[in-house]
Amino acid sequence: MRPRPPNPFPTLWDEGMRHLGPLILYSAFTGALTGLLVALLNLALRALGQLVGLFFGYLPPEAPGEGGLLQAFTGPSPWPLAFLLPLLFALTSLLGTGKGLAALLLLSREGREAPRLAHPRAVLGGVLELALYSPLGREGPFGVLGLWLGSALDRRFPRVGGGLAFAGLAAGLGAAFHAPVAGALLATEILYRSLLLEARALTPALIGALSGFALYGAFFGYTPLLPFRVEVGLEALPGGLLTGLLAALLSASFTEGSRLLERRLKPLAFPLRHGLLGLALGLGLLFLPEALGTGLGWVAVATTPLLSSPALLHLLLAKLLLLLLAQGTRAYGGPYTPALVLGGLLGALLARLSGPLALPPEALALAGGSAVLAGVARAPFAATVLAAEWGGYATLPLVLPAVLLAYVLSPSHPWEEGLKEAPATPEENPSETPPRREPSPPGQGGDAGPGSPRG
Repeated sequence: MRPRPPNPFPTLWDEGMRHLGPLILYSAFTGALTGLLVALLNLALRALGQLVGLFFGYLPPEAPGEGGLLQAFTGPSPWPLAFLLPLLFALTSLLGTGKGLAALLLLSREGREAPRLAHPRAVLGGVLELALYSPLGREGPFGVLGLWLGSALDRRFPRVGGGLAFAGLAAGLGAAFHAPVAGALLATEILYRSLLLEARALTPALIGALSGFALYGAFFGYTPLLPFRVEVGLEALPGGLLTGLLAALLSASFTEGSRLLERRLKPLAFPLRHGLLGLALGLGLLFLPEALGTGLGWVAVATTPLLSSPALLHLLLAKLLLLLLAQGTRAYGGPYTPALVLGGLLGALLARLSGPLALPPEALALAGGSAVLAGVARAPFAATVLAAEWGGYATLPLVLPAVLLAYVLSPSHPWEEGLKEAPATPEENPSETPPRREPSPPGQGGDAGPGSPRG
């Protein structure tokens, strides 16, 4: 009797299929719960920001997709109140551990325990500094909250096989950007410093991000943060190349400048470093309040004639200087919204040029923001999809060349918290091979204190 040939098609009882159902259900649950918690955290952040704004006399404009462009400025009365910001930032610095999103993600992926209370301290420190006009992004505390929840559920339900940390992280990032697919891609790309994505991470990330944004959007709407619906053709290709080249220069200035400043400021005590950022923000509150806060609202304003070209250039330079200081002092928050803001202001400035490269300012703002994001986060897939989710796929002839050129020309630092995919053996699928940590170069070893890697 002939032996029965093996079934080439998987059945419901195969190992992979047995884990697929629980993975989908638990990822959706993790994403939905993260979306609810992030929505509540955002409500707290907005309430706290309004109290700070009323006290100091400045409410920055919100992104159009979440609150509109309303702002208020009366200035602090009396003006010495602005110099309370250094003290508040110095006190807030004591809440965090110095471990940010990327470092905590790496610990979760390697199965190592984060320092005790590292996640809640990172969330609390990030929210307080964002309310105090920090120029960094809310994706920092939102992503850490999702990662914290997903990591806890991974430990609680080990039979799922892991991956819920990515579902929670992607839900937090997708909610922060109003872009769930881009949030899922970003959640995996910030871990690996190569273009090989891990399937076990991407699958729960997509499910978690979609279910998380479905719940988060019930509170804050589903409109893109920058709803720039424009269409361009292949004639926009030269403009995309120019935007990508300038975006690479801007992202290199951002990343390399912040690293250089961080090395210079490292001998200072951690509260003193944060106090320096508070001092800069206090001076900005008195002389250039437009540079305070995350800045996405000002990107929307920059695409209109309300800002002159010199004012737009001054805003871009002031924003870059504040972000260099924020990253150099290891302030709490994410670097990805700042990348979008810098690139968006750059694109809006390029739109003021006349000639054959003249394009709609909304399209150039999207292309510039996504290109700088690709260079800073080393995440070209997430950057391209984010532009498509915000502006539609008709922007791709402009966005795609800008993103790819900025990604190729921006400096890469593989010794950071991110990992490269480990080489697969002949029996292993490259996307399924667990990553192995590369040895850190001299001077780059992490620790649990404020000098450890940040996200």
